[in-house]
Amino acid sequence: MKTLFLALIGTFLMIAVVQADEAKTFEGDLACEKCSLKTGDKCADTLKVGETLYLLEQDGKRKTSEHVCSGTEKASVTGTVETRDGKQFIKVSKIEVK
Repeated sequence: MKTLFLALIGTFLMIAVVQADEAKTFEGDLACEKCSLKTGDKCADTLKVGETLYLLEQDGKRKTSEHVCSGTEKASVTGTVETRDGKQFIKVSKIEVK
């Protein structure tokens, strides 16, 4: 009985981890953290969705293939969300500027 209980707990934990890593699509304003937002010390992409600011990473880099240095562009970003050092990051798998 104890083994069955532990197996069920393990299964539920694995399901929670898999769901947390699901890719989602976000739509918002793409902007440069340094040049547009004046919050960073080097150029890096962000996506503002409502009041939430996501820092973007693509292929291990903070400057994406669709980098917007000045101003903002409407964009659709697909990826997985992580929280690090109290900040929200999206690991980008697809980005589309509209």
